[in-house]
Amino acid sequence: MIWPFPPRFHKQIARIEINGAIAAATRNRVLEALKTVEERGFPVLLLRIDSPGGTVGDSQEIYSALRRLQAKIKVVASFGNISASGGVY
Repeated sequence: MIWPFPPRFHKQIARIEINGAIAAATRNRVLEALKTVEERGFPVLLLRIDSPGGTVGDSQEIYSALRRLQAKIKVVASFGNISASGGVY
């Protein structure tokens, strides 16, 4: 008799890196990555930040998207050598 064992499910952690100044290109890349994390159903996001900051609007949009995502999954931030202004926000 064959027992129907469920396939093994390996939970993975998503990782997004923010390096350098936060501007329009960085914002677009991060927002697209956050959308992918949500669609693929990762249980945890590790956000690695090494940034001196950036523009207010771009930092605010990333922050808002992270807050919405945080309602669904666990978000953990890790700071690199420099994290100031929008990087901390």
